[in-house]
Amino acid sequence: MTAPKVLKHRVRVFVFQYAEKRLNYLLLRKRPRVEHDFGPVRGGVELDEHLQDAVLREVREETGLLRPAHLIDLDHTSTRVFGDEGLVHWEFGYQAPNRAEAAIHPGPQIAESLWLGFERAFEALENPDDRAALVRLQMHLRAG
Repeated sequence: MTAPKVLKHRVRVFVFQYAEKRLNYLLLRKRPRVEHDFGPVRGGVELDEHLQDAVLREVREETGLLRPAHLIDLDHTSTRVFGDEGLVHWEFGYQAPNRAEAAIHPGPQIAESLWLGFERAFEALENPDDRAALVRLQMHLRAG
């Protein structure tokens, strides 16, 4: 296999919050609904943009959240090659601020949003890479 000619970087960000001593994850479905499954915040990294800046920008654009209570770099990437193009996903966790400040204001590309506990969020995800990232974040949060 030859190296891709173009390498694009994207972020995969699981927004989470603690509500009434329970950990919940935010899942989003983009428009149009028939073409998109539920998943985390996802988006591209602009040229010369730091990964953390891309995370903050994408979360702000898709959810309206302005700043995290805590940002976690999961130190994990997944890479896919499609012909001449490579795609690298960088995984992050983004703790939403307390409930009063964590009202979601979905961006125009978002059709639906849900806050779910781990088990239900895992079941709602169809993409195996999203499921694996959610498990990594859950294990990180439980260890901390």
